[in-house]
Amino acid sequence: MRFEFDAKNWPTIVEGEKNCYLLTNGLGGYNSLSIIGAAARGDQAFLMSAKKAPNIRMHLVTNIFEKLVIDGQEHILTSQRMKSGMDYEGFRYLRKFVYDDFDESAPAWTFQVDGLTVTKHLLMVHDENTVAVKYEIDNPTGKNVLLELMPLLRFTSKKEEFDVSQKIEKYKIEICNTDPKTNLSDQTCCIMDGDIRLYLATNADLHIQEPCLFGEMYFSQDERDGRVAYGNAFSSCRIQKQIHDTKSDIYVILSTKNDLEPDVRMLYERFVQENTERKRQLLGSAGLSSELGQQLVLSADAYVVRRESTDGMSIIAGYPFFEDWGRDTMISLAGATMVTGRFEECRSILRTFAKYVKNGLLPNLFPEGGEKPMYNSADAPLLFVNAVYEYMEFSKDAAFKDEILPVLEQIIDAYQNGTDFHIKMDSDGLIMAGAGLEQLTWMDVRVGDFLPTPRHGKPVEINAYWYSALMVMYRLTQNTVYQELAEKAKNSFLEKFWNEEKQCLKDVLSGGADENQIRCNQIWTLTMPFTMMPVEKEALIIKKVKDELYTTVGLRTLAKDDPDFHNVYIGPMEERDRAYHQGTVWAFPLGAYYRACIRYAKKCADSAEKERIRVELTQGFKALTAWLKEGCVSQIAEIYDGDMPTVSRGCFAQAWSVTELLRAVYDFEEYHFS
Repeated sequence: MRFEFDAKNWPTIVEGEKNCYLLTNGLGGYNSLSIIGAAARGDQAFLMSAKKAPNIRMHLVTNIFEKLVIDGQEHILTSQRMKSGMDYEGFRYLRKFVYDDFDESAPAWTFQVDGLTVTKHLLMVHDENTVAVKYEIDNPTGKNVLLELMPLLRFTSKKEEFDVSQKIEKYKIEICNTDPKTNLSDQTCCIMDGDIRLYLATNADLHIQEPCLFGEMYFSQDERDGRVAYGNAFSSCRIQKQIHDTKSDIYVILSTKNDLEPDVRMLYERFVQENTERKRQLLGSAGLSSELGQQLVLSADAYVVRRESTDGMSIIAGYPFFEDWGRDTMISLAGATMVTGRFEECRSILRTFAKYVKNGLLPNLFPEGGEKPMYNSADAPLLFVNAVYEYMEFSKDAAFKDEILPVLEQIIDAYQNGTDFHIKMDSDGLIMAGAGLEQLTWMDVRVGDFLPTPRHGKPVEINAYWYSALMVMYRLTQNTVYQELAEKAKNSFLEKFWNEEKQCLKDVLSGGADENQIRCNQIWTLTMPFTMMPVEKEALIIKKVKDELYTTVGLRTLAKDDPDFHNVYIGPMEERDRAYHQGTVWAFPLGAYYRACIRYAKKCADSAEKERIRVELTQGFKALTAWLKEGCVSQIAEIYDGDMPTVSRGCFAQAWSVTELLRAVYDFEEYHFS
């Protein structure tokens, strides 16, 4: 899918900062800046490397400062807002930005300056902490031209602010080699801070300089969210290329690898070829036919990462803030790996999490740096059981059952007899969870000693997962004990969760006011491998969700007429947290809503109703194309404002947002509404 932007998208630097792009490397590292090339967040970077995949990350390079000198006249191509107010406004020369996952030359920026055209191409190498950039200079007038590039370095951990008081002189830099065997003046330098190494290779002239601070950059998107609004960087070298020909190419490669090939042009071309082939294989494996489906396949690839500590695979929850979490991984797993045919990676992810099951619970947060796993999730283990079944259905890997069944039995036994965090099956066969300040569902915000959405009791989606998990166990073992437990849970669920007055499901059985709040959690009762609701009530649930919670980019977490509804998500963290699940639109439940509609259409005998659903979904998927251009290009964000979504909030690229919508597109293509 091709996304093109031009000067009307950045009439000011403020407008140009609002949208960004994302390139990833399968290790948790990434390259991400705004579409005009500016850093609008402290977490945006030209090279965010994975020191230990996927969560121990180093912010090595913030950006490359670009300057074009034409007949002695300087022109700055870089855009960056500065604390001093002396902003760099290279966007005024920027004519076009193109992002196209199907085009080997994109992303690309096209600048026009005094009769010259400069086109910048960028890529990130999979399974490496390597970023490669190519500058094409078209100089038809034959003017005297110098391109000067200055990497802006940071060398801090991802979550660490750059300390301007630190001794930047400690960073050692040296030219590693000049290869006389090539016709290019290829040079490589190494910038060192203790055991951290950054290698830079170029076919231009490389000049070491005394380290100097760049200046305080202003991060507008961080200030909007109540985060640190300023940050600095430093420079230690300059890359220069005198342009004598009408056409010239300059290559720069930044990497943590110390064995870069000497000919950077050939190295860049190899990276392009490998990147293109990898995308072709991903699309071939998935087999989706629609342009939207194919785009979401490539977008979802950003989240599938290698986890070094377990020697397996995982799914990173979102960029730029999040790590790999149990709940997010289990929700994202089918869209990221099953419908895309990535079964080996899916199996690896399931094994990764199976290793850490404890007291029947799945890690919600993995250990890093000696820290212990956190198990505060009532949904992740049940989602794991259902994900195993779905994996076996998709992959036909029947042999996996013998390996994984003991883990599944441990989970079910723990829920039936009781485990940590007050998780236990009640006498009615339903699961209850949580007490005090425990937050165990995805609506897990805590503001000091205040829980905006406690959901203690029997949450609706937890019990939908429970019933389906029991039926999975019956299917896998043919043990009728599981079938009997499932039937008991189903009867209690149908009796106790239905809200006759509102014609939908209660959100949580708690005995409090939150019991009858209209929330999006009920939609998952219709999308699990095994479901409980009769078809006529499925229709009512779908209608209620559509009428009260639906937007074209996600579902509201709370109905607008509820007194607890918050219409915007903005401001300091405490203010944002109070709005997080109190009306804020989340994209990932929209995938479940669309899938629920498709499932209902399969059962519906009314051809007119089937056609209405087909048209609704077709229009919904068309609307998604516009949202893929907003925020982070080709991605779907974490959240949007609850009243009228117009801009993305939170993580600009979220795994379960992309993967759940991908799964809905897959289901839509599989079912032809005939």
